[in-house]
Amino acid sequence: MDCLRIVCGLRCDASIINRRRLSDRLVEFICFFISGFSTLVLVGIFFFIARESWPVWSSQGVVNIITGTDWNPLANPPRLGLGSMFLSTLWVALGAMLLSAPLGFSCAVFLAEFAPAWLVGLIRPALYVLTGIPSVVYGFLGAAVLVKFFEVSFGEASGESLFCASLVLTVMVLPYIVATSESALRSLPGEYRQAALALGVSKQYATLKVLLPLAKKGFIGAFVLAFGRAAGETMAVLMVAGNTLTLPTSWFSKGEPLSALIALELGTSEAGSLHYRALFAAGFVLVVFVTCINLFLALLKRQAGGGVRKR
Repeated sequence: MDCLRIVCGLRCDASIINRRRLSDRLVEFICFFISGFSTLVLVGIFFFIARESWPVWSSQGVVNIITGTDWNPLANPPRLGLGSMFLSTLWVALGAMLLSAPLGFSCAVFLAEFAPAWLVGLIRPALYVLTGIPSVVYGFLGAAVLVKFFEVSFGEASGESLFCASLVLTVMVLPYIVATSESALRSLPGEYRQAALALGVSKQYATLKVLLPLAKKGFIGAFVLAFGRAAGETMAVLMVAGNTLTLPTSWFSKGEPLSALIALELGTSEAGSLHYRALFAAGFVLVVFVTCINLFLALLKRQAGGGVRKR
């Protein structure tokens, strides 16, 4: 009788193990399918944009398009320089990250390590609400508040500038940085905090010297997510950047980023025309630029992860 019970128990254990293995393989297959499908979609987007813009690249030349500063696709001969728009994109996106990254990382550290629970319960939902506000609302508020402020305070004829666009993007990407960075800090095992405090160091020292280096990989991931959001934003930037095709000489100049150029002119271009394909070339430049930045930051993220494993 005991032997029968043992045999039955072994069979039940084997059945449970087989079910778990089957469920693990099913989850693995689903994840593999989703990741593969996402990769194919990304490759398809690259291929489609490259195909639509290929006549422009082949006729005008890559160097002339990227470094040129004169944009007039309806002229004869057409002038398709994207240098001014590309530089405006750099000013806006990198400026937004310059402002939002220190604020976002500092806020994440405060919420994860120092803030009381009741304050976290107030700030975190507010950040989540900010992510759900449409970008056109941010642009409207920027045009109604920031632009008016610069006009009145500095006596300018128009307060629109790349700096205003960066300020609006700072508010837009800040919740992404805070949420992702806070999650990276909270995911660290509590043993690191206990071991550091057991050595007699202060909580501030333990946070700066122990926790932040361990969470560096998550911080880089937050930066990648926010930068992609800032570089690809259209409506908010379009409403406050000034939309001039001149070469921006400073952060406070007016400009027209690549995303704003596409949004403004795609509806008026004739499908299949050189103007239409030139806008696809602008989109291709923007996609390649964001992808290169993300790949570079992903490489830094991988190196940071390797440094944590060595420790």
